[in-house]
Amino acid sequence: MGALRVIDFEGHERHCEILALVKMMQYAGQIASGLDTPQAVFLIKEAQDALLSVLKTERAALSNAHLGGLVSDTHGHC
Repeated sequence: MGALRVIDFEGHERHCEILALVKMMQYAGQIASGLDTPQAVFLIKEAQDALLSVLKTERAALSNAHLGGLVSDTHGHC
């Protein structure tokens, strides 16, 4: 028999929520840029980078390229 695979649903849900926040930050950054508010753009980018850092730490197996692909894969308005 094969090994039983345990799935961490709470961890997966957390990572999906962080990824959703990163995507919302991208959208917010675009709006802030359109409103010509460079300080807001800077702060939004810093928050986005902090969230990505959490994802990279908790999901060390994700390469930067894979993580970038997940972030750029847009659904809906974000």
